[in-house]
Amino acid sequence: MGNDTFQGGRAMSRYEMAAIVAKAMQKGGNNFGNKAVLDKLSAEYAGELNTLKKRVDAHDKDIKELKEKAERFQLHGLARVQMGNDNGLKNDGYGGDYNNRFYMDLEGSLKVNPYMTARFTVEKNARFRDREYLTTQVVKTKDGQAYTVNRAVSGEDRDNANNDANHNGSISNIWVELALGKNHDWYTNIGRKWNGIGMQNLLLGGQVDGVATYHAIPKGHGWWFSAQYFKPSADWSQTVETVTKNAKGIYEVTDTKRYTNRAPIAGVLDFWGPLGKYMEANVAYARVLQHNLDENDTNSGFYSGAKNFYGIDLKVKPLKDLAITGSFVKSDADVNKPYNNWAQNGHANRDLAVKIEYKGTDINKVGSYGLYAKWVDLGCLADLGHDDEWATREPTGINGVRGWYYGFKCVPWKNVEWETMYANLTENTNNSWDGATTHNRRILRSWLDFHF
Repeated sequence: MGNDTFQGGRAMSRYEMAAIVAKAMQKGGNNFGNKAVLDKLSAEYAGELNTLKKRVDAHDKDIKELKEKAERFQLHGLARVQMGNDNGLKNDGYGGDYNNRFYMDLEGSLKVNPYMTARFTVEKNARFRDREYLTTQVVKTKDGQAYTVNRAVSGEDRDNANNDANHNGSISNIWVELALGKNHDWYTNIGRKWNGIGMQNLLLGGQVDGVATYHAIPKGHGWWFSAQYFKPSADWSQTVETVTKNAKGIYEVTDTKRYTNRAPIAGVLDFWGPLGKYMEANVAYARVLQHNLDENDTNSGFYSGAKNFYGIDLKVKPLKDLAITGSFVKSDADVNKPYNNWAQNGHANRDLAVKIEYKGTDINKVGSYGLYAKWVDLGCLADLGHDDEWATREPTGINGVRGWYYGFKCVPWKNVEWETMYANLTENTNNSWDGATTHNRRILRSWLDFHF
């Protein structure tokens, strides 16, 4: 019986007998006699067998519908616990964002049909070390004279929507993924999302609004290409006030200008694939297609004036567990232009990065680990907004950086990754105005990522 008991004293129902016949019919008969018996039994219990089949079909349909509903909406992401110290924040004159915090990245997908999926992300920073957050300046007056004072900023202030638009717990990215073409192999996304170009995301690594399509090159020996059209979502507004003394010797605002600084609209062609068994390459070209820049007014928009950007990456694996990646990005920004002449030290229109990796982690393999070291020399006019992997670029807004990152990561438990990173950087390497100086920044961070 269904409860694994014999119950020999109870009469068998016709439906139970029909179930036995159905199982026998599925197994099939080994000889003519068995087949004849099964044919006779199936004819005898035809009504019950038909009812059982309808029930099974209905159950299969319900299971299929439940599975489809479950697959239509899925959530995954990570929760992070992070601690650290960053001596460069006081030198930079900015508050810290990414040293001591609890963080969550929640990613959702909503399946429209087999070839279309809507996606979104929700990110939240919860900072817990107020003394790390420096101050903001407030203009006050005394005896008719204007002066500035520093107002303390707490972690709670930094968490709110006005100060952290993309990490305050609201939906930060929305896009749709499409599988287009006759064979559904033109993988396309439309909307606002994080986007990276190049193996180390030097040409671009950040949030953009636009469209991108990816396709394997026919007979391309594993090479792919991508065509993209987007605008980095890095617009900002500012108010510039002119303050002069009036006839009574009192400072007053005599003129106010408001600017909305728009990021440029760009088009990109990107190609990547293998070069033999132990090498991979990435080649990218980007061009600014639309942007208004008044060369006589540095507040009017995208400050570098660059039109063309070039990027190349090469990754080699000289040993099984060792990988070395080199990246180069360059723009045609002219440092002799009046709006760029403050960045004539170093190579402001060039990015260089070399990363050495030994082994690596797999969150499904407890005990897996990896080591890395990365050297960078990043110019402030070289790219469309690079990403440094560890969020040390934001929110400092420095003008050029050069130095080393060192790190270790491992998987102590399934779906949990622990990483510790130390950085020794020289910042503001491109500043060239009178009195401009560089400073050293040392960062130590350790964090646990809980993947779900």
